[in-house]
Amino acid sequence: MTTRIISTVALASALLGLTACEGNRSDKPPVHVFIDMDQQQRFDAQDRNDFFADHRAMRAPVEGTVAQGYLKDDDHFYRGRGLDGRLTDELPAQVELDAALLERGEQRYNIYCAPCHDQTGRGKGPVTSRGGGFKVQPASFHQERLLPMPLGYYFEVISNGKGTMSSYAAQIPEADRWAISVWVRALQLHGKNKGWDDTQGGAVAAAAAPAGETK
Repeated sequence: MTTRIISTVALASALLGLTACEGNRSDKPPVHVFIDMDQQQRFDAQDRNDFFADHRAMRAPVEGTVAQGYLKDDDHFYRGRGLDGRLTDELPAQVELDAALLERGEQRYNIYCAPCHDQTGRGKGPVTSRGGGFKVQPASFHQERLLPMPLGYYFEVISNGKGTMSSYAAQIPEADRWAISVWVRALQLHGKNKGWDDTQGGAVAAAAAPAGETK
């Protein structure tokens, strides 16, 4: 009896082994003893799926989900605000004030800001004189209202836009927004007493300055 059981098991094992051997090719699908997940319903993006109440195959992320690397919980660096929630005039720890930052700020400013605000920051860029100009003149950074604004203010305007100016958050990374803000401050400091504020006092100072100094 024992010998017969052993023989049966051996024969069954041999048959199973033969099924694993590669034989003649066939157009018929292979035999799946265990289906597992080899055959299942799948959906492409934008497909209809009647399993869900909204009939959408694509599922919305769980509320509050943040993609890895996009938490942005540093309000100073990502929003220009300090621990008290107010706009800050200090650079974040990730941004070092040096010649490289100023050079980067000037470069990015001339690309994104100068077409409207011009390279001196007086709001007289080349696009303002084309097609009849703008209904709302771009702001001059040298006007009295903007001179005391903290760096965080310019960072926020670049990020969110203001008035008729649209947001540049999609075009300019956070680090470059800080660089541009620093360059705006450099323009303000450089424009003092050079007539860049277009006031009467500034014009007098500009007239009294040596030739070429107001450029």
